[in-house]
Amino acid sequence: MACLELFEKVKPRFQAKAYLCMTINASSPNPTRSWLQFWSRRPSRKTWAALPLLYMLFLQFLTGLPKPEGLREFDAHELLLSFSEEIFDYPFWLQDLSHLPLFLVLAWLWSWFLGPIERLSSTLSNRAFLLSLGYGIFNEMIQAFIPQRFPSLGDVAMNALGVLLGLYLHSLLCRTQKGRRKPSARKT
Repeated sequence: MACLELFEKVKPRFQAKAYLCMTINASSPNPTRSWLQFWSRRPSRKTWAALPLLYMLFLQFLTGLPKPEGLREFDAHELLLSFSEEIFDYPFWLQDLSHLPLFLVLAWLWSWFLGPIERLSSTLSNRAFLLSLGYGIFNEMIQAFIPQRFPSLGDVAMNALGVLLGLYLHSLLCRTQKGRRKPSARKT
């Protein structure tokens, strides 16, 4: 009973604060739209290159990690060993499939930093495409030098598919956002 009385006293203040928050949020820009605009516009500062470069380092660590058996031979730290066991503890086909989203993100980041593909015919000369696909091939070939790992043509294909999908999705976002920024011209 006392709880209900307390609620009745607090309720008007809570409603006023909630209304105030709703009116403030109604006048503020849509966070989803702001997020989409951020990713559709090429950054003005060169320091943003750190984002795709750091992601490449993350990918190299993730895909360059030896299997647990190889780490045991080198008497690796227990934390690294358990991380390797987690990574390789799912089916092989799923490991291959995981290359697609990983390289989709890489291509998206480079396309965001370097600029999207304007036309389908310019894909092969796009710097984001060349960097992402080149890194995907390099990343796979370097596995020949990692204990108990080997390069795979299937992985290269999944890397390439992820790169193409990432570039396509980013250019699609850029085109849709560009259309929203331009005022619509009516023909009279």
